[in-house]
Amino acid sequence: MIGYFDGASRGNPGEAGAGALLMDDNGNTLWETARYLGRKTNNEAEYNAAILLLKAARERGAKELRVYGDSKLVVCQLSKQWKINLPHLRELAKEAWAVSDGIKVSYEWVPRAKNKRADELSNEAIDNAK
Repeated sequence: MIGYFDGASRGNPGEAGAGALLMDDNGNTLWETARYLGRKTNNEAEYNAAILLLKAARERGAKELRVYGDSKLVVCQLSKQWKINLPHLRELAKEAWAVSDGIKVSYEWVPRAKNKRADELSNEAIDNAK
């Protein structure tokens, strides 16, 4: 299974949204969401989007998941390449790791252009909440 996530915040902190989608190995969309998050920072929105993705993968019985996101910070922190200095982000990372326990997850950074649908969903969440 393949997943994409993106978070958006207008104001940082500001109105925030999370977008995520799951695809099968043939590129067919299995699930997607655009979730309004209220007032969050961009990094909080990114983490929340990743958590939504991981929960959806767990609900669908994923054993392996390739996760793509355009937040270098979140990708590198969730893959344990970078330390997490901020306590509230550390708590979000712990939640993500707990949700994905038992799933073989790999994280990879991609440029925003390769994360287009998740980016659209995160912005739709904010636009539709107004």
